[in-house]
Amino acid sequence: MNATNGNEKKVSLENIAYEQLKNAIVVGIYPPGIQIVEEQIANQLNISRSPVRIAIKRLEAEGFLDRYSNKRIYVAFADAKRTIDALYIREALEGMAARLAATNRTAEHIEQLKALFAEMEDAQSRQDTFVLYQKGVDVHRLLYVAANNPQLERIGINTLEQESVFSYRSLLRDHGRGHAMHDEHKVIAKYVIEQDADRAEEAARYHIRQLIDRLSSQQAAPFDSLLKGGASLLAAQRKEEY
Repeated sequence: MNATNGNEKKVSLENIAYEQLKNAIVVGIYPPGIQIVEEQIANQLNISRSPVRIAIKRLEAEGFLDRYSNKRIYVAFADAKRTIDALYIREALEGMAARLAATNRTAEHIEQLKALFAEMEDAQSRQDTFVLYQKGVDVHRLLYVAANNPQLERIGINTLEQESVFSYRSLLRDHGRGHAMHDEHKVIAKYVIEQDADRAEEAARYHIRQLIDRLSSQQAAPFDSLLKGGASLLAAQRKEEY
């Protein structure tokens, strides 16, 4: 194996560890407050500890994980204010991404959007909330790519990741929101394909405002419900530590 292939394999394992661990956090396999042990994750994924270590650092930087003074890593507790703050940033970033995508999108981007929506329609018909959520995130990622602004893409996708836990669990609690989200995505894509920059930006901003309004109206209740299991697990873990 040459050096190039070795580096590609390393990056691939890092991405696998990152995606697998992040998805486990998002869907609640690892709830808020649970300790993340590098060696255990590596064993579960059947890979070495090095890519897992890098994945943990990425997720810590994105706010999924917290490192405590005892150097142990825990899944971060849900934070309503942090999520709302991220959503306000997303409204501005995704509005601009949709505007630029409407101007810069290519025929390939259009085909990719159509393919994503076909998969989303299938997921919706099967009531597969997780796939619907994943493909919805892919739509946002594709719009950032189509915007053809690497700096906007980097900042925007990082912000998108920061509130993904809320987005997914919000869909779980209200299937009607899943239908509404899907319709909002279709409107954004329609204007991007038609190269109507003003309406594409307006539709993208409206989509994020729906999330902000939803979280604001729910106040602390949904976050409290997310914390109960994690809080007891964290308390049990810390009791064992001392």
